[in-house]
Amino acid sequence: MANVRIEQLSKFYGTLLAVDDISLDIKEGEFFSFLAPSGYGKSTTLRMIAGFEETEIGDIEVGGENVSALPPEARDIGFVFQNYAIFPHMNVYDNIAFGLRLRKVDEAEIDKRVRAALEQVGMTGYENRFQREMSGGQQQRVALARVLVTEPRILLLDEPLSALDKNLREEMKFWIKNLQVSLGITTIYVTHDQGEALTMSDRIAVMHAGKISQVGSPREIYEQPQNRFVTEFIGESNVLPCTVQEFDGRTATVDVGGVTLRSSVAHDVTKGEAGVMALRPEGVFVDTQETGEDWNSLKLPIKSITFQGAMVRFEFDLGGQSMVAEVPNHVHTPKAVVSDELFVSWKVEAGRVLTD
Repeated sequence: MANVRIEQLSKFYGTLLAVDDISLDIKEGEFFSFLAPSGYGKSTTLRMIAGFEETEIGDIEVGGENVSALPPEARDIGFVFQNYAIFPHMNVYDNIAFGLRLRKVDEAEIDKRVRAALEQVGMTGYENRFQREMSGGQQQRVALARVLVTEPRILLLDEPLSALDKNLREEMKFWIKNLQVSLGITTIYVTHDQGEALTMSDRIAVMHAGKISQVGSPREIYEQPQNRFVTEFIGESNVLPCTVQEFDGRTATVDVGGVTLRSSVAHDVTKGEAGVMALRPEGVFVDTQETGEDWNSLKLPIKSITFQGAMVRFEFDLGGQSMVAEVPNHVHTPKAVVSDELFVSWKVEAGRVLTD
């Protein structure tokens, strides 16, 4: 295992700034994800750590060693590509052995390590299979085994599940996470998929236009977004324009569509400042009665009701803006129809005022 330190890392392609002054400390044994839409710098950052892209500005350390000027083969890093990069003319055994043979490892040692790697990824008995004879999930396991057999200090994965269908992606993300935990290897993962990042990661760096927008645990990223981009990119939120009326150092009183509400804040705000109040739909409760004093509670008309299987989605009209509530189907929900009025309530701390 090794830690990774990134210090003031930037990358230009001509005049385009693809990665903008990134600094991070990734701990030994951590599963760390870069999460962003396509084209926001996450894969470029990963490729610089691997050595596939030149480090022009900044430094990269692995296990305390500055590797910024080293070629990929000298960094002792394992990289799993999006398309797996399995050699179609080689069987599974030879694909996994390939890197060891390049290193001139003794054949007896190669056999021992290949068979151990096959066992690690649950592919024992597949030694003689070729790429065309395997499913996408099996190919992914072979790609991982080929990297792990070289015993790298850290493991890098670039969108490794994007080519798989939905059901297989769900299966593989838990499998990869469980494998990483059992091996204890420092892992850096790149994805645009919020579900993958939230499920698999110890910590996440959300990137926006080449910059780090927020770093935190999955729960922190989801429940305590620090800016509007993170709020809107991670999951679904009600994002309601507001104006700050009062701030007591902890809780803000805001005007939303002519209605006065109370909310937690992402950072200090000032009276008269414009921003948005963000609120997750699952944090909104629907009932025929008003709630207690530590809650916001409004009686609002229903715009739509949508059955979504496990959830029922209510859309309300709040001063001309939409307020969405998602209520578990197994929870009693009022028998109501469009245009009826119901109380919409949420805890003060469930809302979050953001001004950037």
